[in-house]
Amino acid sequence: MADNAGDNYSFTNGTVYDASGQVVGTYTTDASGQIDSVSTDEDHNGYVDTVIADTDHNGSFETAVVDTDADGYGETVLLDTNNNGDFDMGAVDTDHDGTYETIAPVPDGT
Repeated sequence: MADNAGDNYSFTNGTVYDASGQVVGTYTTDASGQIDSVSTDEDHNGYVDTVIADTDHNGSFETAVVDTDADGYGETVLLDTNNNGDFDMGAVDTDHDGTYETIAPVPDGT
């Protein structure tokens, strides 16, 4: 499968645009200008849908947060705790109280 993300998204001044030019997210950079994290709102409801972070710039994401039901609250968190490129821990807050009810290893590190 070809990597055509550049054909679908563009990044300018902290903003992520889709191919039509619509704003679909934001990004942060470190002092040298490398992208640390990207947040998306692809359904344009004003809430963040996903956040991914690669703060050590090794090409794999250490953290991901997902709003699984489009309510503006990140119910699911994935972490790569051993920095091998695979998410190996996950947490889910099913009742949106700020406490994750389920914290467990991710099967097969995926």
